[in-house]
Amino acid sequence: MKTRIVFVWWFLSFFLLSCGWAKKVFVVSPMTSPIITMETYRDFVAYLSRKLGEPVILKQRRTYEEVNRMLQTGEADFGHVCTGAFLSGRKNFGLKLLAVPVIHGRPYYQAYIIVPRKSPYHKFEDLKGHTFAFTDPLSLTGRLYVLARLRTLGTTPEAYFRRVFFTYGHQKSIELVAAGVVDGASVDSLVYEDLLSRGVDYVRRVRIIEKSPRLGIPPFVASPKSDEAFRQKVLSILLHMPEDPEGKKVLRKMGIDRFIPPKHELYLETRRLIEQCPL
Repeated sequence: MKTRIVFVWWFLSFFLLSCGWAKKVFVVSPMTSPIITMETYRDFVAYLSRKLGEPVILKQRRTYEEVNRMLQTGEADFGHVCTGAFLSGRKNFGLKLLAVPVIHGRPYYQAYIIVPRKSPYHKFEDLKGHTFAFTDPLSLTGRLYVLARLRTLGTTPEAYFRRVFFTYGHQKSIELVAAGVVDGASVDSLVYEDLLSRGVDYVRRVRIIEKSPRLGIPPFVASPKSDEAFRQKVLSILLHMPEDPEGKKVLRKMGIDRFIPPKHELYLETRRLIEQCPL
């Protein structure tokens, strides 16, 4: 049933695009599986379409770099990206901070270092000489935090770990650790907690051995090619969602309490951390 819903949605998206009816494109980073991502954002995009008075098409891409490229060129008008991708895009092509989600009362999240539940590893240093999974080259919680962590130890991933993998999805990293395919991984706390709340079985087969300091939460962003009037209209819609019964329902499905206006100061410490990392 879920596969059928995804197929129908993508067919309608393609039809609207081919007819020239689609006016705006919302792009998301591949933080979880394509099906969960579609379930999470489908109602949100439909809500934006109604509020904007024009169709909005949801698109996913495999890597954060692909998502940023769409935003850079204007192929996507706005989207939800990981913090590392936002800061990279802001530095390299002026990616715009649109709104900041608040989840569980906080505009922050963390990197979780995880290992198989029955493994003998109890601290990050125990993973030296073992295999490790990164999510994406631009992922803050899935790679950049670990690079900064290793920098404090005076080393690099290639020297510290026996082998490093890229999974291109936090959910996939958790799966591989749970299955014992890799000895450890660094993942997004929001994805981890969401899968845990969904009762996904394999999450219970991993164990957290370290949590990062608080990091600026993955923001909603806009292409630098989008116009100011559009950005302000979207921001107004997002800020007023909790006051609208329909908007409140959509937020609940996404696991978001509310949105707050752009606050670059939330990302200052995170930006300093990333600046230490060779990308």
